[in-house]
Amino acid sequence: MDFRSGLNSDKPQIINLLVESFKEYITTKNMFQQEFRSSAKFDRLMRKYFALEVNVFMKKGLVYVGADGKGKPRAVALIEFNQGRQISNWDYLSMDGLKLIPEILMNGFNGFNAFDIFKFEDIFDKVKGKKKCVVEYLAVDKKLRGQGIGSKMLNNHISPYVKRIGYKNIILETNTQKNVKFYKKNNFSVRSVKHVNLSHGDVNDWVLSKAI
Repeated sequence: MDFRSGLNSDKPQIINLLVESFKEYITTKNMFQQEFRSSAKFDRLMRKYFALEVNVFMKKGLVYVGADGKGKPRAVALIEFNQGRQISNWDYLSMDGLKLIPEILMNGFNGFNAFDIFKFEDIFDKVKGKKKCVVEYLAVDKKLRGQGIGSKMLNNHISPYVKRIGYKNIILETNTQKNVKFYKKNNFSVRSVKHVNLSHGDVNDWVLSKAI
């Protein structure tokens, strides 16, 4: 699998990978009503949301893919660095991110509670050191899961790349015990855990990191 920066031509496949990976995620389930999650509106909203994320990260050159022999993305990582290419609220506003908020609020999203999950509590501050990065999203094609592609992305591609450009720590966040186990297997350690109340249920929010 070829690890490279995401291209504009990759956007449709990248968005598909993210939507398919996160539409059944526990955090998503607990933010939206079941009835809405079963509708076509939910799929459209998820695609708008991840299109915004991909556009913001790609504009900064922060989208990385694992591509197959034909160049098709089969895994994707959106990575933010604490120096140089940080993402700001302005990046979302400049991409019309405000237009998504009314649509989200109208569909059973409790903004006061649910935004807690996205505050990240200054996630960069959870780990000491000057040069750190956060893997904001990591997704693998559902058809290829269980083949070690996620581990290869982390260990064979992301870690060497991040180390090569001078960064010392990789940080990430997850809301499932299954993912915590996966990341621990790939040499990440838990730095913090908090309980978050969402609109339709609660989740635990783990922050993990790995020195490289």
